[in-house]
Amino acid sequence: MKPRDMTKQECDELISKSRVGRIGLSSNSKPYVIPISYVYSGGVIYLHSGVRGKKLEMAKENPQICFEVDSLENSQWKSVVISGNVRVSDSLDSKQKVFDMFIKSKMGGHGGKAFKREDLDKMPMCIWEIEIEEMTGRQGVW
Repeated sequence: MKPRDMTKQECDELISKSRVGRIGLSSNSKPYVIPISYVYSGGVIYLHSGVRGKKLEMAKENPQICFEVDSLENSQWKSVVISGNVRVSDSLDSKQKVFDMFIKSKMGGHGGKAFKREDLDKMPMCIWEIEIEEMTGRQGVW
């Protein structure tokens, strides 16, 4: 089967059911790609990370990012590539919102524990929101 473009609905299905993607960042003409867990809801991709580190520094310097999700089942492959801008927050409300989504998605995170607001407030973490500007997908047979 020759590779074909995926519809928006097919792209949404893949990024909705997947739990790990790859975020691509660039700073000072140097690319950086890492795997990361995420939740997709309402057309926005949500991630969380620590409050320090290379990816956070790069995202603050250049908020334009790329995000990729793929799957390989038997010999069928699918891949979705997203470009957009990221907003980073350490607000308690954004932490609560994202952890609630992780729990509802059955992904859990941090052992599936539901955290109280007081616990989240003490956690040194940032919430990333990727607003999708462009999304393309391809699928085929390997």
